[in-house]
Amino acid sequence: MYDCFRTIYEPSGLTVTTIDRPGGIRVLTLVGDIDAATVGTLDEALATGGRLVADLTRVAFLSCAGVRSLLEAHNRTELAVVPGGHAVTRSLEATGADLVLKIHPRVGAALAGLAPEPGLAPEPGREA
Repeated sequence: MYDCFRTIYEPSGLTVTTIDRPGGIRVLTLVGDIDAATVGTLDEALATGGRLVADLTRVAFLSCAGVRSLLEAHNRTELAVVPGGHAVTRSLEATGADLVLKIHPRVGAALAGLAPEPGLAPEPGREA
């Protein structure tokens, strides 16, 4: 089994669970609010891998600081974002970040949207 996960609970209001998937992809599931008080937790989570899926479907609020963190991660790594709720989508659209980031409707679609890691053969039944 490829799934290996770790949960970081922050009393400040943001919980991050990471799951390592085949192909060097790490899925970050975030729960809570992302604002000035919790953006450090998001920054740390986004610094943990080279190929990331940020699952924001359980995030109730995304501040401009959180959007900035996502954009910075996008500049240094391969990042796919699953926004989920209206509040997160509204923040991404209001800042124009939705035009820059790779946005997907579900985690499965985000995983499928990430290219295979260089040097790795695609999974059986999937074309490169």
